Amino acid sequence: MDSKKYSTIAISSILVLVLITAATTTGIPTTSFKNVLAQEENGSLQDGNIGMSQDQTSGSESTAFNPEEIIKKEARGLGDADFGEVQQVTGEFIVTQKGTVDKDVFYIPKNLVDHFDGSTVFFTVTEEEAKQYKRD
Repeated sequence: MDSKKYSTIAISSILVLVLITAATTTGIPTTSFKNVLAQEENGSLQDGNIGMSQDQTSGSESTAFNPEEIIKKEARGLGDADFGEVQQVTGEFIVTQKGTVDKDVFYIPKNLVDHFDGSTVFFTVTEEEAKQYKRD
C-alpha cells in the first residue's frame, strides 16, 4: 500500500515538473500548476475550495473561499484592471459585470483567481487578456 502511494506521488511530481517546464518555455504562468500541486499534497482538492493549500491561505489574503462570499464583491486584475463586480460563480467561471448602462460581462475561469482579501477578488489576468473572456 505504501509503495503504491509513493509511486503515485513520484508520478504526480514528475508530471507537474514536466508541465511547469513546458509552461515556462512557452510563457504560460506557472502559479496555477504550483497551486494544484500544493492542493494535491494537502488533500484540499476534494474540499471544493478554489486556490491554494490550507497552510498557504492562513494569512489575511487567500484564494480559498466559499463562492457565496464573493458575490457582489469587487473584481480586479493585473495592472489594477477593473472587472466590475462578481455576479455569479458557475462550475468553471466567475461571472463579473462592469458598468450599469454599457455593461461588460466577463466569464473568467476560476483557475485565474490570484487571491481574495475579503472585499476584492484579484485575478491573474490583465485588462487586455480579459477581452477573451468578455461576452455579450
